[in-house]
Amino acid sequence: MREACYCGRVGEVEDREPVLRASRTEALRCPRCGHLDPLPYLDTDARLELFEEAERRSLERLTEGAGTGRGGDRAVW
Repeated sequence: MREACYCGRVGEVEDREPVLRASRTEALRCPRCGHLDPLPYLDTDARLELFEEAERRSLERLTEGAGTGRGGDRAVW
């Protein structure tokens, strides 16, 4: 599902960052401006499915970033 943020970012809803509080996903954050969207217009099941997909994609991005050596632990010559 594609969406547009207030800041002008356009992309997949699932590509936003899940925000956790008390071990529960509360909202999705725009990676560009930080706007939080709790998706109140979705029913509970759809919202949970969307949050789970966002968490999966977020973990994939972290794994890919760690695999490319972005951690800064190696010198580049």
